[in-house]
Amino acid sequence: MDARRLAILAAMAEQQAGLFSTAQAGAGGITRPALGRLAQAGVITPLRRGIYVLRGNTPGLLDLRAVWLAADPARDPGAEPLDGPVLSHAAAAQVWGAGDLPAWPVDLTVAHRRWSRQQDVRFRVRDLDPADVTVVDGLPVTGPGRTVADLLEDRFGGHDPAHVGKVAADLLAARRDSFAGLSRHLHAKGGRLGLPGADPGPLVLTALLKAAGYDGAAA
Repeated sequence: MDARRLAILAAMAEQQAGLFSTAQAGAGGITRPALGRLAQAGVITPLRRGIYVLRGNTPGLLDLRAVWLAADPARDPGAEPLDGPVLSHAAAAQVWGAGDLPAWPVDLTVAHRRWSRQQDVRFRVRDLDPADVTVVDGLPVTGPGRTVADLLEDRFGGHDPAHVGKVAADLLAARRDSFAGLSRHLHAKGGRLGLPGADPGPLVLTALLKAAGYDGAAA
């Protein structure tokens, strides 16, 4: 492959922590056979179907980055990360470095219903408040409060309240959010904790932390 096309790939990868998709490469005039030759030469490494990482790049959260890009493989590499799928639930907790919940299948929150052929990806439909989404190391994720609330309400994941409480405790310990900030997302969400239906957020968060073995007041 000529230096010009390799430079095109490098420019794409630079904007996406070293990753790029087959679709993006195609838009830059680079064919699938050409990508195959680069993979054989060890210049690029396939991560999952249609997603590659350029040699010399070892970003953190590599698997989650590959899943996120695979969900929107034709995106403009330079586009705002918030314009598209958002990592949420346990995947968001992993990005935040909170708790020890397995992130697979990976949950991606989208505005409109869609399906995936990949069994390790699960789409959640929700109109997220822009204030509940942020970018962490180039990845769009739900904010701390939204993440804890999603995990507590999750009827698919079935996460134990103690595990969700550990996520909340880690977020507080790392100063990712405040007690008041997390509480705002937990109003009337204490049903799984045996609390009344109209329970205020601080009460829910305190019970959640205690379920995980923490002193809610000290958290």
